[in-house]
Amino acid sequence: MRVSKLPPYRLTDIKPQHVNLRKGEVPTLRCPECQAWHSIQRSLLTPHYPEPGKRCSGSARRIVFDMTVEEWGAALVEGDLEAGARRSKQQFSKPVPPAGQPVHRMFRTVQSSPLERARQAIARHQVDCKVCSGGKKCRMPVVLAQREAGRAGLAALERALRAVARHRVVCDDCRRGQFCPLGYELAERKAWTEQTREDMTRKQIREQREEQTWERGRERRHARRRASDWRRVGPAVRRTDRERAQRPVGTDSPNNHTSVPLEPVHVSL
Repeated sequence: MRVSKLPPYRLTDIKPQHVNLRKGEVPTLRCPECQAWHSIQRSLLTPHYPEPGKRCSGSARRIVFDMTVEEWGAALVEGDLEAGARRSKQQFSKPVPPAGQPVHRMFRTVQSSPLERARQAIARHQVDCKVCSGGKKCRMPVVLAQREAGRAGLAALERALRAVARHRVVCDDCRRGQFCPLGYELAERKAWTEQTREDMTRKQIREQREEQTWERGRERRHARRRASDWRRVGPAVRRTDRERAQRPVGTDSPNNHTSVPLEPVHVSL
């Protein structure tokens, strides 16, 4: 291998992260000319060709190991710490969010409730249904109401329809055969409010029952745990009580002692 006559590379002049001197691995160096990694053999950078037929000027350059592996490792760690502590010079500023529209200028968004969807579905069905147009009882309105509003919504829808019927008795527009949106909206709101209240009441009762069931279960678990603990330590406790009640042989009874006066005694010196 023809050695290059160009000046050699010194490890102290190369960045530590561009050199690999780890134990158990092939020593490699990032060529300063072509910026590609190549191995080091016999203190020479292996010949390489970035392009076909074009030899890199860093090929077969001598490598001067003017630092030990320990010094290279310390420099590599120090470089990583400095790189982690540096901050980017580029500052990113968040865009200022646009000011929101005032509340008094916002348009009112009308959301279709389940009852309204059920009413519209029933109205569309009645237009094309021969049974409904003939004045006979059809099962499809009930099916549509249950599908759009559910079972709870079906009961609320029936109450709303009955309220609408009562409203049309006293409403001039309804008596003339014209639809009164105000009366239907009020009846629908009232029925939906009642249904919501009933649902919340049932939910509260269900949660209270679940909480009571959980409390009773916890008390039962604690009682079983206490009973099992006493069963486990009961024999040892009874044995200790028996040993404490026994008096060693040759000792006096605790009651065989000098009588203690129960009245004050005046001692004269």
